[in-house]
Amino acid sequence: MTGPATPPALLLLLQAAAAAYAVAFLVALRRPRLARWPLLAGVALQLGWSLWRGLLLRFFPLTGKAESFAAAALATGLVALVAFRASRAYLLPLLLVMGAALAAALAFPQALRWPPPIMRTLWYPTHVPLSFLAYGAWTAAAAAGLAWFTDREPGWLALIDRLALWGFVLWSLSMICGGVWGVVAWGAWFLWDPKVVWSVILWFNAATFLHLRLTPSLQQRPWVRPALALAGFALLLVAYVGTSFFFGKGSHAFG
Repeated sequence: MTGPATPPALLLLLQAAAAAYAVAFLVALRRPRLARWPLLAGVALQLGWSLWRGLLLRFFPLTGKAESFAAAALATGLVALVAFRASRAYLLPLLLVMGAALAAALAFPQALRWPPPIMRTLWYPTHVPLSFLAYGAWTAAAAAGLAWFTDREPGWLALIDRLALWGFVLWSLSMICGGVWGVVAWGAWFLWDPKVVWSVILWFNAATFLHLRLTPSLQQRPWVRPALALAGFALLLVAYVGTSFFFGKGSHAFG
């Protein structure tokens, strides 16, 4: 459903955020510690973009492809700021993921669309942001896994554990809110929808990770947690992108 006219400056704001992330990537190549500031600028610009769209729509701005991929970049950027580490091996993969997500957002139409009635509920603007923040936490955990394989620094393992736990808690809350939304929207807590099924798979993967890291026999195999974090990112891509573009038209497919 077509919404209000899109101000040209709105697109410029998102493009400026993409430019800030590109600067952060270039800075991280030489001086990773200084990359925090262009990263912060990009996140601030994206927050401004989201707020402006939300005010124009008078609703949470996450109703189409462009907004969805922009939210993925923003959530990852927020986690990257909170869990910032001055390491090329950690920052560069995160910034690449954010750049890819924002490039996808810019490639899709920027037109504003009114949210359909099924989204006009309290549970949609709670379920979706929690989901994206969990995606961001698990993406950062995978980046920390790559960093561990690069230098074997024990501190990365602690960061992976923390980020995996953040993702698990956020995802669990998201699933609860999504279940309630499912009852309100479709009259059922669970549907055999591709994204719902893969959401459960993601939850079990995260729960398995949290259990395995406490297994005594694995304490002498530190590579297991970084490997699981990278595997979790692969599952995340299937759950987020694959189910919407390659698994048929489900109830969660992008509009």
